[in-house]
Amino acid sequence: MTERLVSAFEYSDFDLSFHHSANEKELRQLSGIISNVIYTHRSKLKELETKLQYFNTLLGRIDFGLMVINKNGEIEWMNSAARTELRMNNPVKVSDLAFFHPDLPPILSNLKAGEIKIITINRSGFSYEIIISAITLTIQGKKLLLVSLKNIQSLVEETEIEAWKKLIRVLTHEIMNTLAPIISLSETAVERLKGNSEKDFSVLGQIMQTIHRRSTGLLNFVENYRKLTRIPAPEFSCIPVNELFDDVEKLTTNLRADIIFSLKSKDISVIGDRAMIEQVLLNLIKNAAESGNKTQQVSIIVEAINSIGFTIIAVSDNGKGIVPEALDKIFIPFYTTKTGGSGIGLNLCKQIMRLHGGSIRVTSKEGKGSRFTLIFSKFSHKAN
Repeated sequence: MTERLVSAFEYSDFDLSFHHSANEKELRQLSGIISNVIYTHRSKLKELETKLQYFNTLLGRIDFGLMVINKNGEIEWMNSAARTELRMNNPVKVSDLAFFHPDLPPILSNLKAGEIKIITINRSGFSYEIIISAITLTIQGKKLLLVSLKNIQSLVEETEIEAWKKLIRVLTHEIMNTLAPIISLSETAVERLKGNSEKDFSVLGQIMQTIHRRSTGLLNFVENYRKLTRIPAPEFSCIPVNELFDDVEKLTTNLRADIIFSLKSKDISVIGDRAMIEQVLLNLIKNAAESGNKTQQVSIIVEAINSIGFTIIAVSDNGKGIVPEALDKIFIPFYTTKTGGSGIGLNLCKQIMRLHGGSIRVTSKEGKGSRFTLIFSKFSHKAN
């Protein structure tokens, strides 16, 4: 019986049972205890197998790749989505993934928890991008890296299509608003040409002036569009923010606003094109100054903060704020909530920040004010 019990535990075979004779009281008690132990272990084992099957099914249905890598660079596990994405069935080591992309092994070997990397894959004449991220796990004292691989091409395409739809809606609206009255006025002018009265010629003069004004507006609109599509490449240098703030302050003295430039440390700097960054700040400060009403002088704070891996410059105001329905549209070309506004300023700011490997974000509360935040990576570009 002892031998059978040891063998059962050694091979995880908990289907056995122990029978006993009615005359052997102690053995009967012992075999009963052993049978209960085996039953408990069998139940727990089945429960674990059910959970394992559940999690394997769940991980198998996730539409992005997952893999577990140990400190020796060995791939201990990967789901079916990872195998499909990498076009490999059972890679053993990270170095084997060079077959998929030569940059993948060094990226995974140096990838740290929380980091995000993107690689571009070229296949059969088309390209797509994979985003790579990781978290660390410790299982039974062993450190592991859980890596996710996500093909973001469909997401990028959906975002681009939506952006184009929004742009086309704005372009169509602006052009139609100009062309419709021009066509109507032209038809009226043709009718007036048939007459010879002084009144007819007077009306024709007014019509020509209106057509000229609306045509000039459309020409300016197209010129603004050209500005958005012809932004030059930045000339990078290391810009001390205290010098940047000094120059911008001199250029904003004519604005009707109380502007405070706040710098936590004189050592703060950004890597970028000085003229472009100045333009971004001037646009944001000008918008902030115009965010008040006729009786209110807006207070503006321009501040710079050092963060881990980033430099942050923020422009905050206590103006009327931005209505919630406009918040997701203010960076769309030609969208504006201001009378006479061109709608290119904020989009230009966004494009410039993107060229700098950074980003621009906005938070706003109606009636309380807005805050635009510029985020510069300290590692995106090298200064000349």
